[in-house]
Amino acid sequence: MKTNVTSTILITVSLVAFAATAVNAQSTYPGVGTPKPTPATATTTQNTKVMVSEPNYVLATAYNESMVAFADALNGQTVGGGAVDVDFARAAVDEMRRSFDQMKKYNEAYMKTISAEVRAQSTATMQTLETQRADLNAQLTSLETEVKLDKPDAKKVATLAASVHTQLDAMTMVGLGGSSTGMALKN
Repeated sequence: MKTNVTSTILITVSLVAFAATAVNAQSTYPGVGTPKPTPATATTTQNTKVMVSEPNYVLATAYNESMVAFADALNGQTVGGGAVDVDFARAAVDEMRRSFDQMKKYNEAYMKTISAEVRAQSTATMQTLETQRADLNAQLTSLETEVKLDKPDAKKVATLAASVHTQLDAMTMVGLGGSSTGMALKN
């Protein structure tokens, strides 16, 4: 009986050692295991690292996230359809407008750091983002108009706030999926 337990342990240890050797072999021999990145993938990855560390990009992203936070806060306060706390709504919308203006300012400053070659390659993505930014501006204007009323419609405010959040998400997805994430800085 003791021999069966011992041999089972030895077999298990041998299998674990064999599996570890196989995994090590896959990771040390070229062409075995995970594929090596292509030069284009490596360049895109490097460009993305440069982009996300560029100060103007970082600030634009922070203001984008600020808008999302205020849109969510406003939506949460108005989604029930009760009376709108006008002071709260106005303050939230004012912060969204301020964040929008700052995001736009820092995004434009960031765009000046992009090489002409990359800018030419990403024209479609930049046009899409510009259209979405114009749509976002229109939604913010509608929200500002609504909260200026003595008794804003809570459902309309909630819908517009949710729409702002959705628009910001769409802009982020274009940036992540489009060529704008691979924009290289000028040398």
